[in-house]
Amino acid sequence: MKTSKIQQIIKEEVHTMLEASISKRFQKAVETLQSGMLKQQQLGKKFMVEKNPAKKEKIKQALIAIRKVIKKAELDYESALYNEPAGELEETDIRKTHGDKRIENPKTGNKIKLRTALKAKKGSKVYGTARKIYNNLKDED
Repeated sequence: MKTSKIQQIIKEEVHTMLEASISKRFQKAVETLQSGMLKQQQLGKKFMVEKNPAKKEKIKQALIAIRKVIKKAELDYESALYNEPAGELEETDIRKTHGDKRIENPKTGNKIKLRTALKAKKGSKVYGTARKIYNNLKDED
């Protein structure tokens, strides 16, 4: 085998290993965030049920502490999500690229952004118009 072929194989293997490690990081971030939120929910229920003011204050302090942990977990999650391979995030890309395009709202006659129209009620005329434009843009890309 030639050294260039061996180097190519090594590059491919390193790339697949990096993809796997990124996914593990993302999975860990999700698990940490979910466990923190679950603990916060449980403490919230205890807080609502508790009648003793001293115990209630202790639970309140625990809730404040867990909220700080959750904020850190959310940052880790966002970081991991940002570094995750963007396999099926095309919809977000289309909204970012063409979201500022203005269309006319059939009901009011005002011009609104495409991304705003896509957030309208699903049965409305403006949503239908925006969805058609969105689908056409999606098909082009």
